[in-house]
Order: sequence, then structure tokens, then C-alpha cells
Amino acid sequence: MPSSRAPLLAGLAAAFLLGLAAPGAQAQGTSATPREIIVATAPVNSPLGRWGNAFVERLKAEAGQPVSEAITAGPLPNTALLQSGRVAIGLVSLDVAAAAWGGSSPMAPGLKFDHLRALAPVAPAAVLRFVAPAGGGIVSASDLAGKRVALATDDALTEPMLKALGIAATLRRLPLTEVAKQFTDKKIDAVAVTGLEPFALPPGQPAVTFGLTVAEIARVAGAIPGVAAAAVPLPPAPPSAPAPAADPAAATDPAAVPAPAALPPQPLPPSAGMWTWLVATDALPEDVARRATEIAVGEAAPLAEAAGFEASPALDPLTNRALPFHRGAAAAWAAQGVTVPADQVR
Repeated sequence: MPSSRAPLLAGLAAAFLLGLAAPGAQAQGTSATPREIIVATAPVNSPLGRWGNAFVERLKAEAGQPVSEAITAGPLPNTALLQSGRVAIGLVSLDVAAAAWGGSSPMAPGLKFDHLRALAPVAPAAVLRFVAPAGGGIVSASDLAGKRVALATDDALTEPMLKALGIAATLRRLPLTEVAKQFTDKKIDAVAVTGLEPFALPPGQPAVTFGLTVAEIARVAGAIPGVAAAAVPLPPAPPSAPAPAADPAAATDPAAVPAPAALPPQPLPPSAGMWTWLVATDALPEDVARRATEIAVGEAAPLAEAAGFEASPALDPLTNRALPFHRGAAAAWAAQGVTVPADQVR
């Protein structure tokens, strides 16, 4: 159910950004302990929105103070709400976080969002993989050099990743609903897909799906903050053919062999994903930040199941190069056997 608080917070974020543009403007409300913990999540019924809702329900039971959810448009407004102190925790992709921390956020160019603190990785906000016709000789990212690659109109991940790999391809933005026809008309050679929803071509168009190799993921991660290995969403299994009517004669005919059932899609190796993190304002009390981190890490599997996305590889906090960690989060990670370097904790 949509939160009634969401429209209010959207207005507050806009008003806050107007204030950021004024000389000497400073975030308000970041010096006092919040009376209510507000968690800014994501659009209703999106995978991250479902994750955020499940996380809020768990935090409500353990925070020892009121907790509520603010359903927002996503990471950009969430950074503004966190910087202002109007929310205590939010879901933010690390590319957006890095821009905000460095002062290059499109929400407020030139202002450094210095109240943001990292807690824990949540899930990839996008996972890069490619689909190409079977038998066409394109089976890896390096094969895309010089080829025509379609990508969604709002895809912000493929181009910088290909650039980081030194792969020069002709990119054509178009709705993914048009991809099948573009393949049929031989106007494209492959399509890049970054959404968290599974993607498949119609059954009449056999295709191969591939991501990036371990070496390519490492190369991209070195160039783009927030990139780490992530599971590739699988397309749904093909529908099973209806069983034929029983034929008494077939029981005595050795040549009557039933057709094998269609195999479900086989998991692919992880590809490169742009990760979304649980981010807090620096005013969040350490004990609450620690418990929020413990929930995100310790209950990663049930939270992923509630969100409806594939479980990702082991959560690695040290892939975060966008934000400093909250002290409470560092304590939670230490209990997990992971030491966050002292110079990355504030």
C-alpha cells in the first residue's frame, strides 16, 4: 500500500533542494537524535520497493522507537532527504551516492552531500547482460566491438561499462519491446539489458545470453564506483506442453517415447551489477545503525525472497568506494569478521 507520507516527503525534498542553492545553506535536523526513524525506499511494487518494505517491517520490531516508510522515486530524492536529515535511512545506488558525496549530483551540482553514511549492500540496482541471436558468433562482450547494440532508452549503465572495457560498439537506444523486430529485420546485432526483471526473446528467436567475465567485472569495478558481481536474472521456464491423451496402443508400442520436458533456464555466471546500498544520515544513533546493518546482512536471503530477486553472491562491504561507513555499521561488520578500514569510518 502506498505510504501517505510519500507526497509530503517529495515536497520536502524539492524544498530542501531549493534551500541548497542558497549561499550558506546548511542541512537541518542532522544534529539531534531522530524521534522517528523514517526509511526512504523505492517505487511501489519495484524489487527494491518490496525489499524496502520488508526491511522496514523488520526494523519496526527491533528499533525501540517508531519506524515508518517513505515511498519515493528512488536514489536521487533519497540522497536529498538523507542530507537534509528528513529521513534517517534510505536506499541509494552507489553511483548516485558517489556523485552526491563528490558534489556532482544533478540534484544540487557543487554541493557535497557530506551527511551520507554507508551501512550495507542490498542488491544490484541493475545487472548488465547481453542477448544475441544464437549461432551469430557473438558470445562475449569482446565480440560486441564494431557491432550494433540496442539498449533501453533509460539505460545509464551499458555505455560507461563498455567504455571502461575499451569496447567500441554502435549503441542504439530504443524500447526493449521493439528488440525482437529489430533482430528479425537485421538492424541490430545484440541487445544490452540492465533491468532486474528477467528478459528473453520470443521462442521463435533462439538466442544466447551472456554477461561479463570475472576479469571484466574487476576492470569495470576499478573504473566505476559501486560495481560488483551480481546474479543475472533468469527468464521464466518455458511452458510445458500439455500431456497428450492416453493411447492404449502406445503402451505396447516400444517406439512411442514421450517427448522430454522442457528444461528450465540454467543459471549464468555472475555479471557486473551497480549496487544499491542501505545508507544513513550521520545523525542516526550508532545502535540503530548497527541493528539496521545486522538486519540487512543477517536476513539477506529472506529480504531478497520478499523482494522477488535472485540471491546475490556474498555481500562484500569493501566494494563500497562511494561513501564513508557509519560507525554503527562498522561495528556490525566487525562482528561478521569484516574489518572496515578506520579511514573509511566517520
